[in-house]
Amino acid sequence: MAPYLILDGYNVIGALDRYSGEAASLEDARELLVNDALKAAGWTGRTVVVVFDAHRSSEPERTEWRAGGAVRVVYSGPGELADDVIERLAGSLEGSFTVYTGDFAIQRTTLARGGTRATPKEFGDLLDELPAVSRSPETPRSSKLLDHLSPEALLQLERLRRRMDGETEGG
Repeated sequence: MAPYLILDGYNVIGALDRYSGEAASLEDARELLVNDALKAAGWTGRTVVVVFDAHRSSEPERTEWRAGGAVRVVYSGPGELADDVIERLAGSLEGSFTVYTGDFAIQRTTLARGGTRATPKEFGDLLDELPAVSRSPETPRSSKLLDHLSPEALLQLERLRRRMDGETEGG
């Protein structure tokens, strides 16, 4: 398993409906992706690096650390694409890594540098596999214990609960 997950930020945002549907703006989509990265980092135990293009900005490259370093958000510097940052990371990270992108050139570079490539859809699939506890409140839970119990078992549990609470059967 890869200790690093690298997300090609805008590529992932553009490829998954969850970011166009739930986000009102590009800034909202970025924040939603970073929140998803935090969930993925917490569940997988891996460091997640989210890289965004900021090559049109006059600001130098900057990195924000979230959740004590579990997630790094990197904005490329002037004249530098997220692709360049990802390539540099692929050459400098110690340990294995997986890059989530739909960009064929980055996928090839990832493989050439010994990493694993994955599509944005696979990141979406990873998010869908996270336990319901880490999902947004809008996502319904897929399974409840009560859904799997027979009516007889439910009745027995209710009787037991009432006995423990000191209630009588009649109410």
